[in-house]
Amino acid sequence: DAPRLALVRRATAQAAGGDAAAARAAHASLVRERPPLLQLLRQLASRPPLVDLLDALPPLAPRWYSLASSPLASPGRAHLCVSIAAYTATDAAGTRHLRRGVASHFLERTAAPLLKAGGAEEAAAAVPVFWREPSGHELRLPPSPATPVVVIGPGTGLAPFRAFLQHRRFAHARKRLGPCVVYFGCRSRADDFLYGEELEPMHAAGAITLRTAFSREAPPATAGYWRGLRLNVDYVQDLLEEDGQRVAQLLLEQAGHLYVCGDGQSMASDVHAALRRIVEAHLSVSPAEAEERLQGLAQEGRYCREIWN
Repeated sequence: DAPRLALVRRATAQAAGGDAAAARAAHASLVRERPPLLQLLRQLASRPPLVDLLDALPPLAPRWYSLASSPLASPGRAHLCVSIAAYTATDAAGTRHLRRGVASHFLERTAAPLLKAGGAEEAAAAVPVFWREPSGHELRLPPSPATPVVVIGPGTGLAPFRAFLQHRRFAHARKRLGPCVVYFGCRSRADDFLYGEELEPMHAAGAITLRTAFSREAPPATAGYWRGLRLNVDYVQDLLEEDGQRVAQLLLEQAGHLYVCGDGQSMASDVHAALRRIVEAHLSVSPAEAEERLQGLAQEGRYCREIWN
């Protein structure tokens, strides 16, 4: 995690040697870059006291991951679906630095021996974890398996819904299941279609309706279908609006539950806006009234979101 701004301010002032203008310029540049501590110390010719370092370093925030498996499907094991964070950043001098996610890189390094060994049991590594106590706002399947379910999980946001689908299949094998519509989005079907080998057979068998949006596929002019799945739609919210009447029927007329999991920077707000427009059109109400209806569904536990930034 990036060091606190107080440390950046002290380090730039010390490195500038009393030049206030240089210190301000360096401080502004580093605030934009948000370099990790080691890079900060390498860039600045400063020697902050150890007590200042310890005082200014933020505590490492916990990384929360939803389980991507049901205990009924894999007893004694918990599956995670993790996006490996890695990107390059350029500092004020034009030098490019590789940045890695703290938790995802740790998990990647820990899993490397397993992958090399082909997943052999003896290669298993121990990773300490802790559970977050339920707060009442988690993603939970409705009590009745006959209740319609709509899930929206682009990218690794699919993780909890994979667990949902497994649980529905194993817990209610002999019961009538209600409709289940799965919206999944990623850049490319060939590279990023997570759990596609599991979802496609479910779709083909009629167990779910799978709706996919691949944002980096060919342009809409060449849109088409592949194994019954729609291709070349930009994002999941586009599919939602395309299916607006069906979504409204499941949610508003059949007391269905709708779940959203994933990125909160744009996806969640775009999906919410699409849902609001769907409610507006279906009920012939104003945007404010549609928003009020969605908030009511959230309070009832029928519109649940698990969002991260």
